[in-house]
Amino acid sequence: MREHISRVMWRLYEPIHSVVYFQRDATERYREIGLKGGWMSYFASRSAALGTPSPEVVEAVFYHFAPSLVRRAIPSAWQLANPELILQIRHDIAYDAISRGIDTALDTASLMQLAEEILDVAANLPISGRTLYAAHLGIDWGRSSALRLFGASTLLREHRGDTHNSALAAHGIDGIQSHLLQVAAGAVTHEVIFPTRGWSPDAWNDGFERLASNGLLSARSTPEEPILTELGHNIKQRIESQTDEQSNPWSDLDDRRLQRLEEGLRIASAHVKQYVGFPAANPIGV
Repeated sequence: MREHISRVMWRLYEPIHSVVYFQRDATERYREIGLKGGWMSYFASRSAALGTPSPEVVEAVFYHFAPSLVRRAIPSAWQLANPELILQIRHDIAYDAISRGIDTALDTASLMQLAEEILDVAANLPISGRTLYAAHLGIDWGRSSALRLFGASTLLREHRGDTHNSALAAHGIDGIQSHLLQVAAGAVTHEVIFPTRGWSPDAWNDGFERLASNGLLSARSTPEEPILTELGHNIKQRIESQTDEQSNPWSDLDDRRLQRLEEGLRIASAHVKQYVGFPAANPIGV
């Protein structure tokens, strides 16, 4: 059975957006403008479209990360580099990775058409409740087809992320619990996700205990290998279905246009992933 079209397309545009996190020299380029280390670069570059948000705002918008990890980067990043410069470096990294990655996989005209069409879709999504998406709407992506494709992928990704966070919150699932549900569903492993989100073992275990006491995890579960109960499976499925359905511009497109965009993204995504060395096991799950 084919996945929901929203999820199919997410698997294609997510790696195009994520080149800025996996490009080999990204952290060093942020260091050159004063930022310190990979996590500061990540939080600052991804939230810079909001201006100079407080730690509380970044914690709320990013949802899945431990507050202590956020506060090691924010607000210190705003004293070290201004958001406009941070965004410029981010866009330079994206342009280099996408333009070199795609190279001759798509000719100039095809890449520009793909970028323009995807950007048209991405820039006209419902804005209500989508804070990080809304913050990126005002960015001028310039005339480069590579950067416009990055901008379109970023808008789509942040819209879906904002929607997913709302679905989690509506079902009473916090950041730690969301990771545990992902592990239990087989989307990612504990070994991959736990070291990358900043939560302490005690906090992780507490999230596990709360899920178990609410009947979402089996008594045979462990914090490292959680197992969904029928209730847990149903809630997880409702969260994912809500995300797919409420961040879905694709079902409104005619079949021919959708097929063209899917094929173009598939080619672009595959080549960009190969160029940056996109890891098979990663916290994103694609």
